[in-house]
Amino acid sequence: MALALKSESMNSRLPIPLEGSHIMMLYREKNVWSAIGLGILLSGCSSIHISNDDLSVEPPTSDRYEYKSFNKEENDINVVLAFSGGGTRAAALSYGVLKGLRDQTIVVNGKTKRLLDEVDVISGVSGGSFTAAYYGLYGDKTFEQYESDFLYHQVSSDLKSIILSPIHWFNGKSRTQEAIDYYNSTIFDDKNFSDIDKSTSPYILINASDLSTGVRFSFTQHYFDLICSDIEDYSIASAVTASSAVPFLFNPVVLKNHDSCDSVSIDDGLFDLNAYRDRNTLTTVEQYQNKDKHKYLHLVDGGITDNLGLVAIYEVAEYIRLQDTRSFKEDISADNKPLIVISVDASTKPELGISAVPDSPSLSQTANSITDIQLHRYNETTKDLIVESIPVWTKRNDGPQSSNVFVEVSFLQTEDPELRYRFNQIRTDLTLEPQDVDILIEEGYRQISNNQALLKLIGSLE
Repeated sequence: MALALKSESMNSRLPIPLEGSHIMMLYREKNVWSAIGLGILLSGCSSIHISNDDLSVEPPTSDRYEYKSFNKEENDINVVLAFSGGGTRAAALSYGVLKGLRDQTIVVNGKTKRLLDEVDVISGVSGGSFTAAYYGLYGDKTFEQYESDFLYHQVSSDLKSIILSPIHWFNGKSRTQEAIDYYNSTIFDDKNFSDIDKSTSPYILINASDLSTGVRFSFTQHYFDLICSDIEDYSIASAVTASSAVPFLFNPVVLKNHDSCDSVSIDDGLFDLNAYRDRNTLTTVEQYQNKDKHKYLHLVDGGITDNLGLVAIYEVAEYIRLQDTRSFKEDISADNKPLIVISVDASTKPELGISAVPDSPSLSQTANSITDIQLHRYNETTKDLIVESIPVWTKRNDGPQSSNVFVEVSFLQTEDPELRYRFNQIRTDLTLEPQDVDILIEEGYRQISNNQALLKLIGSLE
């Protein structure tokens, strides 16, 4: 897939992420603060495990973990998916979308294909990163194994048992390392990024937030180049743990910023320094080049900086364009395929009851309301950025603009008000009631299968 990203004035309208908005959604849940206190008490002198190898010791192969190494078979449509955060609620909703894309067929030039096979990129954050990573590793086996391996599994209960076990108190492992080991043994089978089959899988973007710099960090070779590391040998479980590591509940996943490689060279002239997104990208690169000041990255929940996974798609594609301008533009000019961008947004907006009574809201109601406002305003502004960027991406330099559509799967799109209310009450957790998982999968499937704009574009291909 080719994404032609240009620096437009629209970039400057996307605000700096409102730190903590995604995380505060979780802190509403019952007993979370007690768990935080207990976790801190039990953390003791746990060791910090760093597992990103120095790139200068063993340089990556020519088949690097980057976009142009994927999608070697030509697709007829460009399809991009973004899976938001939201624990198992997000994982189940995004899984339902994958099932819907699997069952949706398209006819192009007389050939019948599954729409799922046209997917080029999947960006996942926090809960959504579990679905993205699992599908990247296992492909169609996802539909046989993922439900039992993760969605219906008592993940939170298992992690709690492990962390509260006396064995954990004395084994020197951090809570985060225990989570990584657990995900390796139960979900990801100790697999690394090199185990994602580039010939068949979409390009999988797993996104976290760097506490030390305040920016989003994507697990791609382009970002690992900045810290002189090879992502191929890096654990999928570690990346997903970083993407979903709620601060205080889990320690950050730590990466070392190795200093044995040459600095990444970026031409400042390629940036529009009046645009927020370009300034942010350049600042990120510059900060990681300062090896003396930024020796380590401390990665936590990706929802802090990009809860939808859409900014990751925008910024990673822009970074690729800036790194490899000539070949990227050649790819753009040759590509006039339809573009479908699907945002799976599992954020909720529970009823707080403030408007029902004249009394002043409580402190918790006020805090929760502020959290909702911050999260949803940032999410909507991010969606606006993508919607306005899509025509730029699909406009050929010397020809017509290709057809395109932005599809939103969210609880705002749920037609039944009672069902919508129920979705908004489902907690952010890695263990849900089986019936809640059922209806979330069904809702993702229903929305993607019945989206009229998507069906219209698909119908125009025949």
